[in-house]
Amino acid sequence: MSALYRDGGALGRGRRGDRGRRPRRSGAGRGQEAGFTLLELLMTLGVTTIGLIGLLSLHLSLVRGNDGASRAAEATQIGNTALESLRAARSVQDMVELLTGNATDAPPLDVKWCRRDESNNIEATAIGRNGMTYRCRVVVVAPSAALPNLWRLRVEVGWTDDGAAPGTQGGLLDHLIAVEVLRTAEEAL
Repeated sequence: MSALYRDGGALGRGRRGDRGRRPRRSGAGRGQEAGFTLLELLMTLGVTTIGLIGLLSLHLSLVRGNDGASRAAEATQIGNTALESLRAARSVQDMVELLTGNATDAPPLDVKWCRRDESNNIEATAIGRNGMTYRCRVVVVAPSAALPNLWRLRVEVGWTDDGAAPGTQGGLLDHLIAVEVLRTAEEAL
């Protein structure tokens, strides 16, 4: 009876050139352990850390961009709401009275105004999402002396990032969005 090896082959019946020899074990040579060295693991950890730091910085820049776009959209909505409330006035005198409290005022007007509250007081700021404060300003001008009945209504909405005061760091944190419409003195929208 011939001796059997682990691979099922018999002595003298292996592949060509294997006659009479024991099959070799797969894996590392004699006396060495299979696996990773500490240096290989540290290098892998360093490369992974650098990759994760890159992903984190990408994530932070995306969050900042989305937050800025959200604030700009909210400021635009506040400006459009203020502009539509001015356009909704029956006459130009009603609009001027809404802005200044005096129907006899005439352009040019430059008023800090977002809306009137329930007590008919002028509010110059609006509070948005997450407590963000938006400043509003309305400018009414006659764009040309040749067309005195044509008025330009401009609503400017501004905000400052990170709770800073307006104008700090050279205005780097200040933002402003403006919406405009032309209105004739005769129209009653």
